[in-house]
Amino acid sequence: MFSYKFAQMTRKLILFPFLTIILLAPLPFASNRPWSWALLSLLVGLLVVMEVLFRGRNGGNSDRFMVRMLPGVVLVGLIISWIVFQTSASIPPDMAHPLWREVTRSMSMDVRPTISLDSEATMSALTRLLSYCGVFWIGARLGRNPDNALFMLKSFVLASCLYAAYGLFVHFAGLDSILWYDKWAYRGRLTSTFVNTNTYATFAGLGLIASIALTSQILGRGLRGHNTRRAMLLELGNRVSGQAWLPISGIFLTAFALMLSHSRGGLLSTGFGLLVLFVTFSYTKPESRKTGLIFLACIVLFIVVTYVVAGDTMDVRLALASSDSGKRGELFATILAAIPSNPYLGTGYGTFEQAFMAYKSYPLSLGNWTKAHNSYLELAFELGIPATIAMVSLFLWLAGVFIHGLLHRRRLRVFAAIGLSATALVGAHATVDFSLQIPGFTVCYMLLISIAWAQSWPTHRRAR
Repeated sequence: MFSYKFAQMTRKLILFPFLTIILLAPLPFASNRPWSWALLSLLVGLLVVMEVLFRGRNGGNSDRFMVRMLPGVVLVGLIISWIVFQTSASIPPDMAHPLWREVTRSMSMDVRPTISLDSEATMSALTRLLSYCGVFWIGARLGRNPDNALFMLKSFVLASCLYAAYGLFVHFAGLDSILWYDKWAYRGRLTSTFVNTNTYATFAGLGLIASIALTSQILGRGLRGHNTRRAMLLELGNRVSGQAWLPISGIFLTAFALMLSHSRGGLLSTGFGLLVLFVTFSYTKPESRKTGLIFLACIVLFIVVTYVVAGDTMDVRLALASSDSGKRGELFATILAAIPSNPYLGTGYGTFEQAFMAYKSYPLSLGNWTKAHNSYLELAFELGIPATIAMVSLFLWLAGVFIHGLLHRRRLRVFAAIGLSATALVGAHATVDFSLQIPGFTVCYMLLISIAWAQSWPTHRRAR
């Protein structure tokens, strides 16, 4: 009895600080500044240590958890080991990146070359990657409890509402600012506390998916088991006023903010994520098919009305985006041509900006391409093709777990639906932008998929 109470107390000691840290991460420019992501990584690391210590003290059976986590742990271990190896100076000279030879000749000095062209940048990127893994670990540990999982999901929906409401207030007030700073980029477009409008649009898309799924979960239970329509409507009204008001507010706020961000990539990837979500509803069955179609029609109608409100600005944005597609195409072609120069070893994780300078053509040299705007190409350029395959396999494993949850869980399959649709959204957006390289966005995505992973396994009694 004492050990159970101690376990409950320690869970709360970690749960509330954990949620506070993750949901505040988008606030300081999405934690995309050295001081903010360093602080975020430090706090997440401390929470991981606390979780491991408390778990060891209160005991508990974690064998089943570790067996389920084993494929991910192996893949992450291989990726981290490779990134560390990229910074090692104790390698054969032939393994070092060819650009090191040019540096040695031009500077006429003896250096110890590595695979990475900038070991410091590689280790900084590795620190961020470890913090993302820490967020997933804690979320998965805490999310095994259904009450914790629902609480974390509702907390994320609330946070997405607040960030959308702030963005809408700033946008309609004409302040053109982020917190107390004047905007220096994407003026006239809704970005909330994010600098990049595409990243915020993807964050709003995650909030929209979570809000729709949570609304379906809450209202769906009120649509079953009633003999009369009047009883069903009364129950439905009680649920809307008592429980579903938060996710319903999230649907309207995040959808409106998403449209006013005028992000083509964010809109298209969110549309793909929503498509996956509604397909998964055939397995989760949160409500009847007729009610689901009405629910979908209302969302489509709202998006159409929002487009009419913001149509002129959206048309201008799409025209500008089409003119920018030529530069993106040349950028992608240049990266594809550069990858074969070191296809298996890469240039070092997190070194795209430094390494790409040697491959820029004249038109591209006129712009400041610090990111590849395609996470898959950037990973292949930095890590090499084998390590990139391992990274993509990690997310395919997660998607497989979510599909397993849709097929084999009996209760709370909505979490598996959220995990699969959120991963579809992020995976699609990674083909045209770099949201996964923004810490404040990525930790929130990790929060969602960690609780989805934890709730995608059959219960022990069912499995037995």
